[in-house]
Amino acid sequence: MEVERRSGSLSLLIDIIDRPTETLSQVAANPRWRWVWPTAINVLSIAVYLALAAPYLQEAARKTALLQLSSMPAEQATAAQEQIMRFTSMPVIVGSSAVTALVSMALGWVLAAGILYFGGLIAGEDLHFGSVFAIMPWAWLPFALRSFVQGAWIAWQGRLITTPGLSGLVATGDQMRDARNLAFALLSQIDLFAAWHLVLIYAGLRGLTRMRPSKAAWLTATYAAISLAVRLVPALIGRAFLPGA
Repeated sequence: MEVERRSGSLSLLIDIIDRPTETLSQVAANPRWRWVWPTAINVLSIAVYLALAAPYLQEAARKTALLQLSSMPAEQATAAQEQIMRFTSMPVIVGSSAVTALVSMALGWVLAAGILYFGGLIAGEDLHFGSVFAIMPWAWLPFALRSFVQGAWIAWQGRLITTPGLSGLVATGDQMRDARNLAFALLSQIDLFAAWHLVLIYAGLRGLTRMRPSKAAWLTATYAAISLAVRLVPALIGRAFLPGA
């Protein structure tokens, strides 16, 4: 009776807080339609964040564009100004940010599932990619909560978060300089929400295969290292185009 009572997705949303291993085991065992609620929450978090942060994102984009214009010859700056204003309009900012966030989330699920699947095979575990992928929307719920919290903070403070995660430990106050700093980019990914995400990854591995705690911890640590390395790629690409890089 207990298992049946907890089989619904809404009940599992509560259980994932205090019973993550059992919850993700249930999700993997019978994933049909159980992706709907966590996926909806993840998408809603993106929408709420953009609704609250869009004016400040637009302001930041225009400041960056004006900084780039200041380094151009006057004739080029005048010619580019109209185009820059078009690309920093509110519809473009919201639309491009939404598409980027949704695509990044979907690719993140595929990449995370791939890392855990192939890592599990290397570790000698009998994993199925479909089961691993089924838990990804659930393992991403901490990031959804992060978006809700950050959106509320931005609306309250009236400004964007310039030092997310632990990046404040190495921040200089110069945004252009910080944007070129790989340590800043790395530490910005580390916070309590990311830690909770790793707890869910560990719980998912234990729930999927009942692997030994030490092996699940090793695979979770490997996943964390690869994920952080992948998240540095955009910073490395952007670094090449920033003034003074």
